[in-house]
Amino acid sequence: MTLRISLDHQGHVWSASGQPVDLSVPVNPHSGLPRAWYKGPATLEPVRSEHWVGAVAEGGAVNFRDLNFNPHAHGTHTETREHIHDVFQPIDARARSSALPFILPAFLVHAMPESRGNDWVVPLSALTSSMEQIQAYKPQAIILKCTNAEVNRDWSDTNPPFLEAGFAEKLCALEIEHLLIDLPSVDQEVDGGALRAHNAFFGPESSPRPNATISELLCVPEGLQEGPGLLALQIAPIVNDASPSRPVWFPAEVSAQAL
Repeated sequence: MTLRISLDHQGHVWSASGQPVDLSVPVNPHSGLPRAWYKGPATLEPVRSEHWVGAVAEGGAVNFRDLNFNPHAHGTHTETREHIHDVFQPIDARARSSALPFILPAFLVHAMPESRGNDWVVPLSALTSSMEQIQAYKPQAIILKCTNAEVNRDWSDTNPPFLEAGFAEKLCALEIEHLLIDLPSVDQEVDGGALRAHNAFFGPESSPRPNATISELLCVPEGLQEGPGLLALQIAPIVNDASPSRPVWFPAEVSAQAL
């Protein structure tokens, strides 16, 4: 079976075929990883009552478990501006609207962090080699590969890399609506609540970018080439500012649309 997808977008035809690549990291209460933001591992416990237990191993008829996790801390997730604004805009509503199409034209950029004093920063210059294509193709989403794909770890108190000042603003200028990254956050772990990149990408409360989303804690495999692709951003149906998500990547070729 061969999958072929073709999408017309902004005067170009995006064509993908072959096997898709899953860029998600699951919520895993068995390994307890990944985790971030000083949270312990996700947990999984059978439901218990006086005469019943939701565990087949303990004699129950079914496995019936409570899963406790935080979407921001325990795996790949996608969030809306509700994450930083006092507004009700759950990610589930975005996923059910035309604001988040099933297939998005996207661009994958290798953006290895650079040392800046005591920090590691994802440099704005990472966009330079792809800028001409990004400006020509006008993708709706950008995926930033900033790690060597070893993301199943405890990120707390490690001061992970974060976006250089001006990076999020540049993406806004390029009309990117969906930002995806293989780090716990686009911002520094401890920044006094500034959340500079979040605020820039989602926009101020007085002038928000209502369709914008940010996805964090992806895993972009080694060997995946940068360039254009089609993105299926699948969102778990949970009414919250953020929810676990499964970004699926289809490398694509882009050609001028025939007149």
